[in-house]
Amino acid sequence: MSALYDVNNVSLDLVGPASGLQRLLPGSAPRMTILSSLSLSIGHGEMLGLVGESGSGKSTLARAMMGLVDITDGSLSFEGRPVKSRTDFMKVRQQTALMFQDAVASLSPRRKVAAQLIEPFEINGVPRPDGDRTAEIMLERVGLAPSIAQRYPHELSGGQARRVSVARALALKPKLVIADEPTAGLDVSVQAEILNLMTGLRRDMGLSFLIITHNLAVVRHVTDRVAVLYLGRMAEWGPTREVFAMPYHPYTRSLIAAEPQADPRKRRADLALKGEIPSVLARPSGCEFHARCPLARPRCAVEEPQPNMITPDRMVRCHFAEETRT
Repeated sequence: MSALYDVNNVSLDLVGPASGLQRLLPGSAPRMTILSSLSLSIGHGEMLGLVGESGSGKSTLARAMMGLVDITDGSLSFEGRPVKSRTDFMKVRQQTALMFQDAVASLSPRRKVAAQLIEPFEINGVPRPDGDRTAEIMLERVGLAPSIAQRYPHELSGGQARRVSVARALALKPKLVIADEPTAGLDVSVQAEILNLMTGLRRDMGLSFLIITHNLAVVRHVTDRVAVLYLGRMAEWGPTREVFAMPYHPYTRSLIAAEPQADPRKRRADLALKGEIPSVLARPSGCEFHARCPLARPRCAVEEPQPNMITPDRMVRCHFAEETRT
């Protein structure tokens, strides 16, 4: 599968002004490494899932891919062309859409839905394909009544607001949609509707999706590949079926073991995650997961694991991945 978007060995540091963080790091502006040596690729027509605990850097990666925050090191490329300058990112944004985590908050409360749907055309100087009926046709494409166009965001349900965000994302017919928690805050039936809508659009329009989520059930059922982030580093990636059937990294195994089960006896207490994700201001030495890992050994505390290609389609960062996977 050819690559649509490539993230190559990207690191991202944030340097803050004098603030409350200054007290933690006296004498210098606080520097926080949010992403570290991170690589992934999204193929044409692919659904890639990105998972990890809160604070692992998932949304920051999405913002970096859109040029909303600057990377410190590494490179980005879209369809084989480097993405560096502001002009490069403007071109990428015309072909890439970002669906924000809070669909209602991403809509202006002062403007009707119709005005917000045609905004991408106005910003980019693109003629509306269907004239005055553009907003209504966009809503019909995502299963909403044309009358929704004359409502304000506070008049929408959570599911309707999410569909409006999908419609707006598709305005310029992008090649890639980055969906940040597309099912968050929705009941199960509406979640299913949104996922069916996204998979249908992928089939009909050839879209690629990067789905950022905590919901492993969503990842299991709709994605082709899954990437697992921990504290801004890639812990593991590979085909979704293979990763769920045989996870190599203890962190991936713990996430999967924590999935809700109808029978609680099927949960693996021995793989339960311990403690909280560490602060980026005080990253652990060696393997950053070792203090929480149920399978850690002395080597893990002092030596940083390097990317290990178990197979051409599977990567894992763990010293003992092949020994501990059973």
